[in-house]
Formats: sequence, structure tokens, C-alpha cells
Amino acid sequence: MKFNTYLVIAMAIIGIITGSLAVSLGEIEPAVSAAIILVSVLVLGWGAGARSAQAEIDRLTSIETGRRVQASCLITTRNRLERELEQLLDAKGGVL
Repeated sequence: MKFNTYLVIAMAIIGIITGSLAVSLGEIEPAVSAAIILVSVLVLGWGAGARSAQAEIDRLTSIETGRRVQASCLITTRNRLERELEQLLDAKGGVL
């Protein structure tokens, strides 16, 4: 698994909030409940960010694929026109 600085920072903040809440209340149960909620929000945000990033990668990939197809069509057209020009020059004896 790739090391993620933001994930470590987020988990540290959740730990600090949980510890502070446990100390101030004198009970661990509410602090654990808050930690579970915060970790759930972190995981959901992380998943949404990953999905958004994948959607952007897919969009850029489709744009690049379209550009490659367009370039291929232009190259094919250029080659066909060059062949036709050569055929015309051959038919006319080298003079248009």
C-alpha cells in the first residue's frame, strides 16, 4: 500500500479529537463513537476522491483516444491524396 501523508495526518487528528473527548468527558464510549463517525467520514471522502480521480483519468483517456483517431484519419487522408497526386503526375507525364 502506498504511503499517504494526508491519511496519516487525518488519522492523527481523529486520534487527538478522540483522546481529547475521552479526557474531557471521563468516559471512553462517546469518544469511540465519535472516532467511528470521523473514520467513516474519512473513508467515504477518500472513496469519493478516488472515484472522482478515476473519472478524470477516464475523461482524459477518451480525449487522447479521440485525438489519436483524428490524427490517424488525417494521416490516411494525406497519404491517399499523395498517391492520387502521384497518379495524376504519372498520367500527365509529370506536368499538371
